Amino acid sequence: MNRAEAFFRNVTARGELGHAYLVEAESDEAALQTARLAAQLAQCETGTACGTCRSCRAFLSGNHPDIITLTRVKDQYGVGEVRDQLVEDIQIRPYSFSRKVYILPEAQRMGVPAQNAILKTLEEPPEYGLILLATSNRNALLPTVLSRLVMLNADEEAGEEEEAAEAYKAGQERFLEILGRAEYAGTSEWAALADNLKKDGLPAEEALNIFEKSLRDLYLAKGGANKDFFFPQLAEKTKGRAAYLPDEAIAELWEALAAAKARVKSNGNPSVVLELLGLTTRRILTEYKEN
Repeated sequence: MNRAEAFFRNVTARGELGHAYLVEAESDEAALQTARLAAQLAQCETGTACGTCRSCRAFLSGNHPDIITLTRVKDQYGVGEVRDQLVEDIQIRPYSFSRKVYILPEAQRMGVPAQNAILKTLEEPPEYGLILLATSNRNALLPTVLSRLVMLNADEEAGEEEEAAEAYKAGQERFLEILGRAEYAGTSEWAALADNLKKDGLPAEEALNIFEKSLRDLYLAKGGANKDFFFPQLAEKTKGRAAYLPDEAIAELWEALAAAKARVKSNGNPSVVLELLGLTTRRILTEYKEN
């Protein structure tokens, strides 16, 4: 994993993705590949470039309505091309997703007029806009352009700490993903999840803290809240559960969590503990949903 990829994965997981980046590598293809991953991460419904959500499927098929890759007719981008495909198009709100992402391959092929044409857009993009310039030669870009971009290197390998942080974030996202469909996840899925979390370096205690926060979100939804959730990506699912779960069901979930914490504290097998918690959660959610 290169440093640019590790950066994009981490800021996406934290909800801190900015609006304008330059991805540089020795080859244009390597820079473009990382920029494309960043675009997929930004639009992915799980924030992990899962490859299976609606956004990822559209992106991988080449038909994503809100990820636009700029093209050029000649060796250099013309002013009209960057204006039509980026400067003016970004003023139109996203069609289907929360963001509108623009990828500009071989950004060094923008002449001075084209670079000047995008300056204001780079400085003040709409809140839903994300602009990704990929290049093999940042020196071909004006200092005024570079000053408006976060510059990332796609050649340098990420260090061990960066990779560990990325694995940890991936573990969190994996746990949230299965919580989102806990009514349907089978025994083998919970068992596999527990094993994968161990590989990710996500301690069982942290997984249980995530579960606890999801229950607090459930209480917020029960009280009619529409924001300030710990996990906004699960907001619709949480509100749906709050609509049919009575207080006694939520109390059962808290009891299951308390039992899981006690087992972990007494050195119980973390994989078994998480598997039991998952199966108990599925039983409770299914039982009350059917009633």
